[in-house]
Amino acid sequence: MKSKTISLLGVLITAAGFFIGAASARATVVDLTTGPDASGQIGDALFFATQQQPSGTGNIDPFLRIQEKGFEQGYNTDGGFPFDDKHPHNYQHSLLISDLTPVFLNGQPFLQFMLDSNQNGNSFTEHVLEMTALQIFTTNDPNQTTESFDSKGILQLNGTLVYNMGSGNAVLTTATGSGKADMFMYIPANLVQTGEKYLVLYSAFGNDIPADGGFEEWVFIPGTVPIPEAGMFFPVVGLLAAVLCTRMLQRRRATRQPRQHTLLG
Repeated sequence: MKSKTISLLGVLITAAGFFIGAASARATVVDLTTGPDASGQIGDALFFATQQQPSGTGNIDPFLRIQEKGFEQGYNTDGGFPFDDKHPHNYQHSLLISDLTPVFLNGQPFLQFMLDSNQNGNSFTEHVLEMTALQIFTTNDPNQTTESFDSKGILQLNGTLVYNMGSGNAVLTTATGSGKADMFMYIPANLVQTGEKYLVLYSAFGNDIPADGGFEEWVFIPGTVPIPEAGMFFPVVGLLAAVLCTRMLQRRRATRQPRQHTLLG
């Protein structure tokens, strides 16, 4: 009887471990296609739907422009046009961190980015674009050219990874065409305070929902420009509170860890 009890306990522990692992591996999908007030959070990054006009080349100043059928990816650099980056360099270039003026949300500084994407199609569903990767780095090298990834899918840049959306996560936007922006993204400004000079943003689109259309363009919006939708303030506060609480818990856990002693030989 005792051996049966131990065996059953082992099965239950194994099953519990399986479900915990499955829950932790479950993807987060931020769906910004549900309406103009849609928003969500993945890690430290906040995402908000927008329909700001006018946008598109000539009305905005993009630092990254990518385009390809099916799956597309790229990052900003002065060192060429890796992956699916598009010419010319005045629409694809390095970003000096010292030039990135933050906005303040509930008193906290954030860097504000805007995505203007463009999908073909006659229906709403055909205009949906899926962002499947987002990695942000700081670096002292503005001329990177790598197209290599490590075993975890991290772009092998010469720099510091400060944000990673994570494998399996995604953001859905309504890519209704150049001329109307689709998404605002905010990251805490202190993430990029690593002592390095430049910010590099890598993004990829189109795993389950193939990309099919014009350019996807990333723009930095400086803090002197007001946030266009006043109604965004209330969801921002809620998401900001979630970000701050998460980071406070991480700090508490770090301080509770026992001190590691080094053995001297």
